[in-house]
Amino acid sequence: MKCPICNKGMMKRKFDIMEQDGVDFEAYKCSECGEELMDMKQLKVLATEYRKLRSAKEVTFAKWGNSIAVRIPKDLADEYNIKSGKQGLLTKGKKGIEIVLA
Repeated sequence: MKCPICNKGMMKRKFDIMEQDGVDFEAYKCSECGEELMDMKQLKVLATEYRKLRSAKEVTFAKWGNSIAVRIPKDLADEYNIKSGKQGLLTKGKKGIEIVLA
């Protein structure tokens, strides 16, 4: 599609990352003027990622023997019914560590 701003360049798909937040996004970039635009689907995906980021909780890491422990905030522990002794799986995710409850 032609650029709606300069009417000269062609809009090409581009994948990038918001450096300050580490959020991946997709947009269209004009080959001529450099303008970047998103369609509604791309904007919805970006908004969803930012909603997840906004609802993220800060955690504290602590040394526990030879391991590192993470403290899970009480509201999340209650929401996911996490009690002392409950087990889960720790995996490498696309954006970091993921904990999957058993």
